[in-house]
Amino acid sequence: MRIRNIKIKNFRCFGPEKSNIALKDLTAFIGANSAGKTAVLQALQKLFGTARGDRMLYRSDFHVPSNKTPEDIEESDLHIESVIDFPETKSGKEHVAKRTIPPFFERLLIDGNGQPPYIRIRLEATWKKGNTPEGEIETKLWFINHPEEENEEIKDEHKIPLQPEHRAQIQLMYVPAIREPSRQLRNASGTILWRILNGIKWSDEIASELKSKSDEIDKIFDNERGVKSLRQVLADQWKRLHSDIRYTEAKVKFSSSDLSSILQKVEVEFYPTETERSYEIDHLGEGLRSLFYFSLVNTLLHLEGLFQKGEDVNFWKENYNPPSLTILAVEEPENHIAPQLLGRIIERLKSLANGDNTQVLITSHTPAIVKRIDPAAIRHLRISKENHSTIVSHIKLPEANDEAHKFVKEAVKAYPEIYFARLVILGEGDTEEIIISKAMEAYGYDVDYSGVSIVPLGGRYVNHFWKLLNQLNIPYLTLLDLDSERDGGGWGRIKYACTQLIENGVDRKILLNESRGKDCLEAMSNNCQLNNAEDMERLTSCVEYMKRYNVFFAAPLDLDFAMLKAFSEEYKKIIDSKGPNIPNDENKKTEYIKKAISSVLGEKGGEGYTYSEDDKLLMPWYRYLFLNRGKPGTHIMAVSKIDNEKFKKSLPLFLKDLIEKVREILKDDPYSGATEAINRDIEDNND
Repeated sequence: MRIRNIKIKNFRCFGPEKSNIALKDLTAFIGANSAGKTAVLQALQKLFGTARGDRMLYRSDFHVPSNKTPEDIEESDLHIESVIDFPETKSGKEHVAKRTIPPFFERLLIDGNGQPPYIRIRLEATWKKGNTPEGEIETKLWFINHPEEENEEIKDEHKIPLQPEHRAQIQLMYVPAIREPSRQLRNASGTILWRILNGIKWSDEIASELKSKSDEIDKIFDNERGVKSLRQVLADQWKRLHSDIRYTEAKVKFSSSDLSSILQKVEVEFYPTETERSYEIDHLGEGLRSLFYFSLVNTLLHLEGLFQKGEDVNFWKENYNPPSLTILAVEEPENHIAPQLLGRIIERLKSLANGDNTQVLITSHTPAIVKRIDPAAIRHLRISKENHSTIVSHIKLPEANDEAHKFVKEAVKAYPEIYFARLVILGEGDTEEIIISKAMEAYGYDVDYSGVSIVPLGGRYVNHFWKLLNQLNIPYLTLLDLDSERDGGGWGRIKYACTQLIENGVDRKILLNESRGKDCLEAMSNNCQLNNAEDMERLTSCVEYMKRYNVFFAAPLDLDFAMLKAFSEEYKKIIDSKGPNIPNDENKKTEYIKKAISSVLGEKGGEGYTYSEDDKLLMPWYRYLFLNRGKPGTHIMAVSKIDNEKFKKSLPLFLKDLIEKVREILKDDPYSGATEAINRDIEDNND
């Protein structure tokens, strides 16, 4: 059985608009601090927590609207509902269905022929102002005997009380961000160790054997003179103060013959160590404690899984009844663990989630975890600026049979920082990441500190990333190469951008009906060629127009050429040799440059009509620096020699415009710390 989705209303940071969160075998909740990740786990804990205290509701659990204070509220209600599927009925796992279906048979719901059954369990609670600060809270737990419907109305006749034995079939095991394995190693009710030891099938002979061994140990201590003195004096002093006929004898014991007493003192030791003594759990560092906590959890769930499959049954009591579903809720698995070990942790969690008895939920705010999770299993949480409530977004990828699906999925896993960014800049490749980072630094921005993520995509499938970022409500800018006179470049790039914008929801009429938009449409429709400076001027006008939609073009060719043009001397100085062997003879020089242009623009490209004479002279250098050498290394060597003042002054105009847009988007960002400086620098440069 699996929780298909959880519905939350008015619980903590979840507001009056019901949030419906779909869950998978393993689901990751990500987002900024205080976005509601922990609230999701604790909502499930209120339903299925193993301890009574975990399931209790408090005044602070009820959502307070942004326009009110707690004192303004006389009464408030919340509900938390889980919809639970039984996929084992369709997967041929009869041994699982025989265990999970019977307890809930009378409460199963089916939407139609051939559909798997499911159940609905809902927690409803009402808070009313009372004579104490906590007020009065009434809580009820129901089966909902009504199929799921959009905008449904749940009436009293649809509610059937949930019995404790039904709740016990589903248990949530909560692994907090701060791990305390030493507490879980105590044989106290509700701990992991208790759950394991309580199920062991102890032999009938163990009690007599323990008493026999205990007596032997006590006899050894009795032979010590100091122990004899201690016992004699203690017994004498006890009799002087205690006159009741009960408990007349007091004796110091050094061992126990009672199994439960012994189990309460169970400890785990670690060896070898750097000393002669073994280590207990409290002697380990935070990282090892955290790893051992996961080992405990894995041990319990693995043993219960074996038992439920009918394997190794002699380990458990015949009447042992583990839950049909354990929800393992792990907060921040990355805490205290070295990065190289995170892969092992996630693989173990995935392995548990693939079992029949465990569903895994994790929270995280680190890319190191997110890149190891299938994007389809990620839920992104953020706080709405309008009503200060949590909004949950599912990651929607292109169709699985689409080539874009694999590309976007792998790109998102390669650059998981986008989920946590305040602004994403989509670029063509590594050059954009190097140059834009340098440009932001020159204007006073620290990319990491400002929460800006620069993602190289090679210009592929940008509309899918636009859709993704729109889903997550993360602002973004896009920098593409104009590739003037290259095959598919120039107007082809403009057409591509317009097409992608329209596919992403931009109104075609608004995009192409304005004066510049009409000009772009006419040129694109007529497949306008770039044969002269006038053609290029018309294209440049449309490039400017696209900035309204946060689409910027590196003109006239690409960012590599623009940087070479802006900082020619710095780029030419990074090479040890003389560079391209440009002939002195004018005729030979002209032919040499012509070949360089052909090499740069490609076999199907133009002849450089739209480039100035100075631009053409740079074509041999472009070929030498960027086609015959590695682009990233070339840029790193060049920009490292340019101070920030010169960099800002000579930066290509489209990059200045892009940085200006960054400033606009982040101007209200309290983390940027550079707004005034950027405003001043941009104004100075514009002057």
